[in-house]
Amino acid sequence: MRKFRLSIAQKLIFSLGLLVILSFGLLVFAHLIKLYHSNLRESELEAQTELNAYIYPFSRTMEQTVTMLQTLEAQMYLMDGQDQQNREYTVELLKCVLEDSPDILGVYTLWEPNAFDGKDAFYRNKNSYDDASGRFIPYVVRKGEAFEVLAINNYEDKVLGSFYQLPKLTKSFTILEPYSYVINGKPVLMTSLVLPILDAQGEFLGIVGADLSLESVQKKIEAFRPLGGYANIITTENHYLANGKNPELVNTRYQLWSNADDLEAMKGTKPRKAYTPDPSSNGTVLRMFYPILIHNVLWHIETVIPKKNMLTDYYKSLRESVLITSIALLFMTMVMALLVRKIILVNIQKVVLATSAVAAGGEEQQLDIRTNDEFEFMAVQFNHMITQRKEAEHLIEYQSTHDLMTGLPNRYAYHRYMEGTAAESHMPQEPFALLFIDLDRFKIINDMLDHAMGDQLLQQVAERIVRAVGSGGRVFRFGGDEYIALLENVKHLHQAAHAAETVLSVVSEPIELKDRMFYITASIGVSICQDWTPAAADQLVKEADIAMYVAKKERNTYKLYAPSMNDVTKKELILESSMFKALELGEFMLYYQPKVEIATGRIYGAEALIRWNHPELGMVSPLDFIPIAEKTGFIIPLGEWVLHTACKQISEWERMGLQNLSVSVNMSMIQFQQKQIVHTIERIISGAGIRPEQIELEITETIFMDNPAHTLKILDELKQLGVLLSLDDFGTGYSSLSYLQNIPLHTLKIDKSFISGIVTDYKKQMIYKSVIVIAHNLNLNVVSEGVETQEELNVICSHNCDAVQGYIYSPPVTASKFVQIFLEHNKEI
Repeated sequence: MRKFRLSIAQKLIFSLGLLVILSFGLLVFAHLIKLYHSNLRESELEAQTELNAYIYPFSRTMEQTVTMLQTLEAQMYLMDGQDQQNREYTVELLKCVLEDSPDILGVYTLWEPNAFDGKDAFYRNKNSYDDASGRFIPYVVRKGEAFEVLAINNYEDKVLGSFYQLPKLTKSFTILEPYSYVINGKPVLMTSLVLPILDAQGEFLGIVGADLSLESVQKKIEAFRPLGGYANIITTENHYLANGKNPELVNTRYQLWSNADDLEAMKGTKPRKAYTPDPSSNGTVLRMFYPILIHNVLWHIETVIPKKNMLTDYYKSLRESVLITSIALLFMTMVMALLVRKIILVNIQKVVLATSAVAAGGEEQQLDIRTNDEFEFMAVQFNHMITQRKEAEHLIEYQSTHDLMTGLPNRYAYHRYMEGTAAESHMPQEPFALLFIDLDRFKIINDMLDHAMGDQLLQQVAERIVRAVGSGGRVFRFGGDEYIALLENVKHLHQAAHAAETVLSVVSEPIELKDRMFYITASIGVSICQDWTPAAADQLVKEADIAMYVAKKERNTYKLYAPSMNDVTKKELILESSMFKALELGEFMLYYQPKVEIATGRIYGAEALIRWNHPELGMVSPLDFIPIAEKTGFIIPLGEWVLHTACKQISEWERMGLQNLSVSVNMSMIQFQQKQIVHTIERIISGAGIRPEQIELEITETIFMDNPAHTLKILDELKQLGVLLSLDDFGTGYSSLSYLQNIPLHTLKIDKSFISGIVTDYKKQMIYKSVIVIAHNLNLNVVSEGVETQEELNVICSHNCDAVQGYIYSPPVTASKFVQIFLEHNKEI
């Protein structure tokens, strides 16, 4: 089957024609939308006008009826006050009122026994409006052009006599829901407006009321057809008083179009309108609810107008607009086609010829168009594009093989270089080495800096690595904080080791960015390859990556790959993948190592040390899983669990009678970077019901390396909270003494590496003594860690250390074992 093909000119004509049609169509559409809404608004106003014309006489009738009842009530009060009650006069008065109110079916009054004139016994069955007990119960009802006086029926019935029972109960004006009342043996559907008669003390005397025939109301509302729609009168209890469409629904529940909430949303003290579905058809109708306040009772008149009846003018305009638009578009399309073919086709053909020539390899092809318009501009750009084509190819080649931030070759360039070297006939015969360099803690530092400063740091590190490797190798950036150094002609292993040490040295030098000093280190994995094969590229990276992972545990060091490292990596992967589940399953536990006060010899507290009882690997040392937790961010929930568990244990010990014990908990640098760290600690301590001073947070000097001002602010807040702070591993950092004058510390803990060998090392003893003197002058307590022998303990005691911790007293033990040790040890004192 032959493919249908359009020329460029034809496509352009078609596209422009489609654009014109769409543009013109959008304008017409916008006009029609505006006309549509305008037509709706005009119809709504017209419907509102017609509704007002109907509502006014109906509201006026209801108001006049209420006024008439109030007049009757006042007349009754007057007669009662002047002691001139007259039943015959009252009946004549009701007739006069009914004669003046042509829309009223009947009026009546009903008095409590002996409440009207006190002569009920005299009037027993005397008149048609006196009952057997003599109560005054006249009902004047319209009968054609005349009036008939009847006695009120069923007024003592709780249901049929609601016209009397309800006002008597509420003592307030009442409009009854539509009901049927029998007049001369004929049931009449009506509603009643009833006003209670109360004496000066508020006691109920009787009622005056007026009946409205729903038949007359129904006839009037059926004649009311706003815009071909209809109207309904809805009572307070959501019954139809009148229904302009379905008379049989009078005195039935209102038929909802949606749900009761939508109806209540439409009802209110102000007119409301909404477009809703019509349950009786598939169309949409305009519902307008107009409130009618009759004394203190609220009714609503609802008008329902089919939306299509409101858009008659719109449909007419729509037909006219479609016809005019079609004619105009046809004419414009024909004119545009003629102009485009004449003005554009020649130049398009030139462009087609030039581009075809370039596609065929004619790089010297020039496009010659001199029309002083966009085509000439396009020709100039086309010729300029041809000139810069080769430059662009070189730029793309560079960008695909280099890291744009540091300018170093990237991972793709590394593989291309290795593949190219392996394919050469004069491959190097000497072994070669690969250094996989990964920066320590860069993510933490980068999170504290803006991206620009983080990039500057990476650039400086890249420059230092290139300078360290020199001409003996090539440096690549693999992404993030990872660099690769490829060393060729490595005749001896110590060459690779020396290169790694040099890189570690230059990277660890302080870096100054915006008047701030940053200390960063690297971990390096080294892999050696003897044979330069195509598979060597991936193998080198894989082995060096594994070695780097091992070096990462110690940081600021390098490791040479050995096959046994694969098992280490597998173990760490197992630990990393099972950490979160281990916390859920309760595999972590806390051990407690006692801290002993030298002056009294008593155990005054403990250090909480975490352990992991892994189901496959057994008891795992924190040295194995804490670095992984810090790398993955798991240290945050794990640290909260440790603090929470330690606080609960203190509370439990207090319930057992172990009073005033304090527990120290180690805090990671990553935890101090959390914005809500102080709030979290306060919440955990408060939840456990212990005192803040019973928790001692152990920190290390590393938390001050990146943002000292922020860290000091947090420590001050913790001190105000009442938590004790101690500086752990003192003597192993960069500038330990410089921190002591600023940190709000309570305790200084001397690292066990400082205690080791102190018995025979006199210089170490003097330094130890000086540290204790300085600490005491700064009002700090001193705790020596890692004390294992009596000789070490004697030296420590001789230099006035405050407390010790170590295996000489107890290794870390479970909480229950700690209680046993505590009781036995302190009992001996």
